Amino acid sequence: MPMKLEYYISSTKYSLQERMTKRGRVFDVIFRVITLDGIVKQKKLSGFFTKTLAKEAYTEFITQKCQLLKNNPLKKKKAIEEGKQDPTVNDLIPLYINSLQNQNKESCIYDKIRMIQNHIVPFFGNTKIQSITQEVLWRWQDSLWASKNPQTENFYAYNYLSKIRTCLNGFLGWCESRYGYSNPLKKVKKPRRRAPKQEMQFWTREEFEQFISVVDNERYRAMFIMLFYTGRRKGELLALQKSDIKKEEIVFSKTYTRKTLDGVPYKITSTKNEKIGKTPICAPLKDLIKSYQFESPFAFGGKQPIHENTLSHAFKRYIKLSKNKEIRLHDLRHSFVSMLIHLGANLAVVADLIGDTLEQVTKTYGHLYDEDKYAIISKI
Repeated sequence: MPMKLEYYISSTKYSLQERMTKRGRVFDVIFRVITLDGIVKQKKLSGFFTKTLAKEAYTEFITQKCQLLKNNPLKKKKAIEEGKQDPTVNDLIPLYINSLQNQNKESCIYDKIRMIQNHIVPFFGNTKIQSITQEVLWRWQDSLWASKNPQTENFYAYNYLSKIRTCLNGFLGWCESRYGYSNPLKKVKKPRRRAPKQEMQFWTREEFEQFISVVDNERYRAMFIMLFYTGRRKGELLALQKSDIKKEEIVFSKTYTRKTLDGVPYKITSTKNEKIGKTPICAPLKDLIKSYQFESPFAFGGKQPIHENTLSHAFKRYIKLSKNKEIRLHDLRHSFVSMLIHLGANLAVVADLIGDTLEQVTKTYGHLYDEDKYAIISKI
């Protein structure tokens, strides 16, 4: 769940004070916070028997209830609202991010922050909001569409570029509604796709069987089978608990994410569409459930879920062994949907089985096996 913001803090400094009580020596943690109204107050967490417990309580408090921002954002906001300051993008970005707290999942905010830091602030950072014109935005968009991913040295995918543009549009729209600045991006046309959209990759059931035949690790084998025969997202599989596996169905009600804002390695949150999915157990899954010893509490990993990169690396390794065509781990979801369509499933049923909307399924998975295409054409 997204953290519940109660205070700002402009520094992580604190002091420990020792005192004697009837129970013996205890420690208090004292630090400063800024209320959501912009008032600086002293906060004290008291009565801990050791310094370690006091420090742990402080860390838990600031990660769960505070957001670290430089200076006092409420004073800056007040100055902007009173017209005493011509704000720059850097001035308003922290306030904009804070406004997202109750509207977006933490992983969504994480993605927006990354896009803002990597593709918006480097270009606009010290630019005054009122100085962002159509011409400035054209230059930014041209440079963005011409840029490459430094890790792969390839051009960024069209969908990713569109998301960055949407992110900037969201920020400028917020500036317009909150402070009255115009949003000139509305008049800047988005470029066309650089190259044709790549064809969706998937395996047939026969190709999957060829792949799974070389998987000699029992845990990985179980995970790949579960992904192929449920069509669920990787995060939903990693968050699956032993108690979610029932006699006739598997309950998918949560997901695993490493996109956290408070520094913890991972979190278990609600699913992408906030849905609780119940997938009936097909024959191959029944065989798996009978033979595999699921761990607890997490079905795959025990005390904590397997790291997603570990699973992805194993998937690539076994693809090479199987000499199958290369697909992504997420493409097992596409494979499941393609198999359902091939078997004649209604798209509404498909959407329910994979925990997606009918509109998204129609848009994303409106394709058939080649043999289905030929079979339909032969009937004309």
